Amino acid sequence: MKSFQIGAKKTKVFFLHGLRGHGLSQRAALQHMVKNLGVSMISLELMGHGAESVRRHCLVSGYRQIVTQICNEIKRQALGSEQVVLMGYSFGGALMTLAAEQLTTDQDFKPKVAGIVGISTGFDVGHNVPRWQLWMVKAIAPMSRFSFEKAWRLSNFLTIGEMNVDLISADKTVTRAIARDPLVYKGRIPLATSAQVYYAGIAAKKSLQDSDIACLLVHSKDDAIAIAPKFTTFRKNVYLRLFEKLRHNCIDGISREVVTSRKAITKFIVDKL
Repeated sequence: MKSFQIGAKKTKVFFLHGLRGHGLSQRAALQHMVKNLGVSMISLELMGHGAESVRRHCLVSGYRQIVTQICNEIKRQALGSEQVVLMGYSFGGALMTLAAEQLTTDQDFKPKVAGIVGISTGFDVGHNVPRWQLWMVKAIAPMSRFSFEKAWRLSNFLTIGEMNVDLISADKTVTRAIARDPLVYKGRIPLATSAQVYYAGIAAKKSLQDSDIACLLVHSKDDAIAIAPKFTTFRKNVYLRLFEKLRHNCIDGISREVVTSRKAITKFIVDKL
């Protein structure tokens, strides 16, 4: 007896939130994007975030270590799958880009990495990390981690500022939801974390420039947190969709542009099935 697969491949989509977020912070948007597609969506949560952020203030380990943790969880969750799509928002977009690179070179990982979706991926830092901190980041970041762990009252001297929700979205329903969400961290963040955001963005940009994996990037031109890339930044396997007035969040809300952004992501996933 013979058997033939007809229809969608066994696909799992993995999503990683951005800095300050948590595993369920964009649940509604994610459900919209994969509804009725026959794929599984798994949302990951960074250590130091979510419920832990109250105590840890989004303090993270080195970005390479985070990528390894992501890959280990994907390998555990992807058993039995034929392919995976990796999707990330902001800092999460950079980390998932690096995870895709690592998984494609891992001979023990059997599913195909069918695509990457980057939502407002932080390849280039915007307003929230002062340039002098970036220049001195190698020296300052370890001091920030030490001060947070050993002398937390002094650690605010080595942090980035509190969240400005108006930079996240122009949609007041979205900003109000963020403001009400107790698991979204809105306080000051250790510079040790912002250093890893910076390093991961640089590494992810280079990784994507060298990659052959199909990729969709959605970004808003008015994003002041993560600078939108140019069409000439990446190779032809990277499809860039730029929007006008979505600020840093391109998938939450009900505006026409947000819906268009979500539909673009859905189409990208469907094309991989």
